[in-house]
Amino acid sequence: MTAALDVPGATLRCRDLEALRDTALAGCPGWGANETMLVADFRPSMLRGLIRAFRSVAAAEALVLIGWRVIEAGGQVGLLAIGSGAPVLVPPQSGAGAMQEVISGLVRAHDMAAAHAMAGRLDDPPLDRCLVSLDRLTTDGELVIASGFETPGAALLRRLGMLSQTHALRLVQITDLSFTGEMQDEQAAPELPGASAISLDACLPPDAIARILRSDWSLPG
Repeated sequence: MTAALDVPGATLRCRDLEALRDTALAGCPGWGANETMLVADFRPSMLRGLIRAFRSVAAAEALVLIGWRVIEAGGQVGLLAIGSGAPVLVPPQSGAGAMQEVISGLVRAHDMAAAHAMAGRLDDPPLDRCLVSLDRLTTDGELVIASGFETPGAALLRRLGMLSQTHALRLVQITDLSFTGEMQDEQAAPELPGASAISLDACLPPDAIARILRSDWSLPG
């Protein structure tokens, strides 16, 4: 991690994400014993935050909270982390070791994203192109995409629509509120039949995020 970004709220650490297991399971039912692919957006637009944490950090926390619940229910969890460089892909696996792999992948991808930003790579690649790796998934299950949905690309709706035909698709829009409570020019999450979308503010602490991310968060029938 670049020293300039190695500060609370701007970096990911394995021990912090591992510690979210207790937060994920406290007072909440399991997520369901299925296969869940977690998709983390670490493009440059996500590497900012006004209050508690970068949006990229909040996205990782939300995905890890879900991942721990899936694993505890006996399901499988994998990861696709996207940024301005090569994606980090962790195939779905079961057991506590799967979450260790996912967490390591998140930290590795976030470190690479920070390094690219510090080197001046500040333009988002289009999100639709970054999600191409998902087209090669050979199994169904759930897809959970945590993103600010900025720079969507012309084909994002079509790509998400195709994914929603073969997977239960959940979109987690990570927003960032200023101290006045006014949203900072956020890109709206796509409105897509067959998908369920929810909004999370990066200023929320993990325990508040966990209460919002319930297993009964509705999916279209």
